[in-house]
Amino acid sequence: MTTLKELAALLNISVSTVSKALNDSHEISENTRIRVKELATKLNYKPNRIAQQLKTNKSKTMSNS
Repeated sequence: MTTLKELAALLNISVSTVSKALNDSHEISENTRIRVKELATKLNYKPNRIAQQLKTNKSKTMSNS
């Protein structure tokens, strides 16, 4: 599984820049966003849901309580 860190290393940019590019941040140039998204698609990058849940402290699952 490809990680943000691996994408960043291959593109010689920061992990933060990769993350922002994948989330269409206005802070990142269109050219960089395209490069990041093309490589992410080529390497079949998928966000790590467990890491996202740990970071946000939300599981995005429905509770029955």
